[in-house]
Amino acid sequence: MPKDKQENYKERKNKINEKHVQFYDKILSITEFILDEYSRDLARADIEFLEMPKNAIATLDFLISAIGKIQKGHRLALGLDDESLENTEPVINIIEGLDEKKI
Repeated sequence: MPKDKQENYKERKNKINEKHVQFYDKILSITEFILDEYSRDLARADIEFLEMPKNAIATLDFLISAIGKIQKGHRLALGLDDESLENTEPVINIIEGLDEKKI
């Protein structure tokens, strides 16, 4: 791909990614509002925990699913899954021939 087209492609890709981030930010804000309002309604309702209506459980499941999809979209648009994770585990050195009784 010629350098000119490659730069245009990268610029277009960045603009589209930025637009996706804006969309996911907006959807997250709307979902947060819905969850807050729904939580208030559930708190005001006189419902025993074990007698919670199936449609209330389905609504919560839908909101959880929506939040998961928003997170996945954000991660994809922001390129968070592209970054390799750094290994932060401590290095363990094994000493052979060590006598536990002398420690």
